[in-house]
Amino acid sequence: MTERHWGAGSELGERLWEDEKFIGADDITANDISPETDLLKHFAMAGGVTHEEVLLLLASPDDIKEALRVSGIRHNGTDRPSLARLLGWSDRNRRLKVMSRSADPESITRDLGQGAQGIGLIRGEDALQHGLLQEVYSAWLNSRSAEKSALLRRRLIMLWMTYWVSVFQAAAGARCAISLLQDARLSNTMDLREAQDAQLESLFRAMEQCGAEGIDCQLELLAVRPAHADEFTSIHNFIEEVAEQTLMDQKRFVRIRYGALLGEGMSPSAAAEIARLADVLVFDCEGIGNSASSDEAGQKVSAFSEMISRIRRTKPQLTLRINGVGTADLRMVYRQGIHEVCCHPSELAAIRITGARLEMRRRCSPIAD
Repeated sequence: MTERHWGAGSELGERLWEDEKFIGADDITANDISPETDLLKHFAMAGGVTHEEVLLLLASPDDIKEALRVSGIRHNGTDRPSLARLLGWSDRNRRLKVMSRSADPESITRDLGQGAQGIGLIRGEDALQHGLLQEVYSAWLNSRSAEKSALLRRRLIMLWMTYWVSVFQAAAGARCAISLLQDARLSNTMDLREAQDAQLESLFRAMEQCGAEGIDCQLELLAVRPAHADEFTSIHNFIEEVAEQTLMDQKRFVRIRYGALLGEGMSPSAAAEIARLADVLVFDCEGIGNSASSDEAGQKVSAFSEMISRIRRTKPQLTLRINGVGTADLRMVYRQGIHEVCCHPSELAAIRITGARLEMRRRCSPIAD
C-alpha cells in the first residue's frame, strides 16, 4: 500500500470523529451502515479508540505493517501512546496468542514488555552462534584428547547454564519453548546425543538455580522433526534420564511440557501419532517460501494443513503453534484453527493488531476477511 492510498482511506475515519473522540454507535445513521461502520460500532461498544487507531484498524490486514510505517504511529523503534493503547486493545480483543522468536535476554525483556505472550521458540543452537559460548563449543567439537574434551565440556555447560539463567530471568515466568540442539557438524548420532546431553544438563541446572532464587520457569522442550512416534518417545526418555541424573530428588519440582518442532513434508499419520504423546506441537515455517505477496499469502501454513487436520481428529485440544508467520499468513492460521503464532520481534505489533482486526471482523460480519 502506497502513502497516497493510505491517505485516501482516511475520509471514513474523519467522518466518524469529532475532536479526537469516537462518535457513539447511536450517532451512526442507517445510511452509514456498512461492514466498516459495523466494525466501528463494535469498537465503540468495546470502549473506543483514537482517530489514527481507527485508520489502522480499517486498513486491510495485508497492509497494516505498511500502515504502521506510513501513519508515523511507530517511530525510531519507540511506541507512541496511541500505538500502546491500540496494542493493549488488540490484546484484550484477540484470542490468538502472539509469541516472540527472540533468543537473547535483552530482546526477550523488550518483547515481553511490548506485549509478547511468551517465547515461542528458541532453537537449541541459538546461544552457540556468538561470543565465548561459540568459541568453547567449537573447541569442544574439535578437541582430540579425552582430558581436554572433558574440561571443555564442563566449561561449556557452565557458560550455557549462565545463558539459560539469563533467559529465564528475562522471561520472568513467561513460557519458553526450547528445541534440542541441531548441528550439521554432528552427523554421528552419538555425538549429537552427547551435545544435547550437555544442553539439557545446562538447562536443568539453570532451572535449579532459578528455582532457588524464586524465579518461575515455564519450559517447553521440543524434539526436532522426529520421524515417528517411537523416535519421539526415545527423545522423551532421553530427556527424562538426563533430568533425573542432573536434578535427582529436585526433579519432581520442575515443570516441563514436552513437544515437537515439525517441518514441512512430514507424514500426517506420523504427526498424529506424535500428537497423542505431546503437550504442544510447533510447525516450523521458517525457510518455507515467502508469503509477502497476496498470491503466496498463507502458503506457509497451507503446507501443514493435512497434518493439522489429522492431529485435530486425533487430539482436538492439543496446543498448536506456527513459527515464522507474517501478517499475510494470519487468515490461513485462523482457518486452520491454530492457537498460537511465533514471529520475529519486528512483526509483533502488526500481527497483534491484524489478529484483533480479523477476529473482530469475523464477529461483526458473516463473511470472514
